[in-house]
Amino acid sequence: MSALTPATLSHASTHGRALSALRCGFACAAIALLLGSASALAQENAPEVAAPASAVAAPESNADDRPAFSIGPLEYRPARGFRFGDSGLTLGGFTTFELERPDGEPAEIALDGINFLALYEPVDSFRVFGELEVGDLASWETSGGPVESSPDANFERLYAEYSHSDAFNVRVGKFLTPVGQWNLAPAEPFVWTPTQPAILEFGLDEHQTGVEVFGSLYREKRVVRYWVYGQVVDAFDVESDELPAERSAGARLEVGDARGVWTLGGSLLASKLGGAWTTTGGVDAKWRGERLELSSELLFSGGDIPGRDLWGAFVEAAYPLDRLSPKLAKLYLVGRVEHFDPDGAEAVQLLDFGLTWLPKEWLNLKAGYRAAIHDQADASDGVKITISVIF
Repeated sequence: MSALTPATLSHASTHGRALSALRCGFACAAIALLLGSASALAQENAPEVAAPASAVAAPESNADDRPAFSIGPLEYRPARGFRFGDSGLTLGGFTTFELERPDGEPAEIALDGINFLALYEPVDSFRVFGELEVGDLASWETSGGPVESSPDANFERLYAEYSHSDAFNVRVGKFLTPVGQWNLAPAEPFVWTPTQPAILEFGLDEHQTGVEVFGSLYREKRVVRYWVYGQVVDAFDVESDELPAERSAGARLEVGDARGVWTLGGSLLASKLGGAWTTTGGVDAKWRGERLELSSELLFSGGDIPGRDLWGAFVEAAYPLDRLSPKLAKLYLVGRVEHFDPDGAEAVQLLDFGLTWLPKEWLNLKAGYRAAIHDQADASDGVKITISVIF
């Protein structure tokens, strides 16, 4: 986990930070209330706004679709991977190409990495899932110089899972931290914008290594989802630039429409590092209308762990442009407004906006511009373009 603490940035006053936090808290509460109210007025037909890609936990097959090709028991479906007959084994993955140009600096072209996904499900109630990321494959600055490459491999996820029913599942291993909605599927092909919110990039341990119990409870047109988890062993396969918590305990509760029209969620996580504790909490909301999709998250963190006193919030929207012209089918206007306030540094306001094009199920293209007030590390103005291929 990184912290934004440039020495040149001044401290905000305690009074000003308190007032700013209070204003943001009221604003996010109002947003959540508006999203919840709007969902009650949603029409009965399913929303037309599509997610950038199927944000499933693992590649999966669909018996109604014909495979792109098959050799004996081996079948391949684009964006759903290779399925090896009735063995229960499916292999897939994705890769992302990036072009990033901060204002006033040379552009950089990079093959960000390749993520390999493997799912083994010998019986319906038990599965093993792994995601291996091979990163930093190649990068090149347009100002000149050689192509740089320093590949390394890390397991982003590796766990075994037992499913008793929709309401009760147990997962053991390394998994994504269930705080908010974004971090449930943060990979590049499964989000709307080419950049992720700063509050999640710098304010949250993305992974947990331990035990997780989760499930879904259905009642008429509503669904309640829950997660209870804890890091009970040292973090597994940590990247060199991370300093994850040693132990943690957390929970998330989410209530929503069973069709996915709207959801409201709350999360709480206590983390221990070097004998010190920090508490992280958040609320989030999402609403999908016939065309417009809105989502919002508020995250705060405070305690004794250095560099983890911070808070922030964002609102994100996606809108399809096909009504302007049939040629713009599957092209979306996307944008996000964010406030990020780390302790010991000046608060930053970020505006991300751009276009996302989903021409194929397996292809995802994004172009966005980030404008920042009070530039900070990894949060400066600039253009970013990504091309993701799901295989």
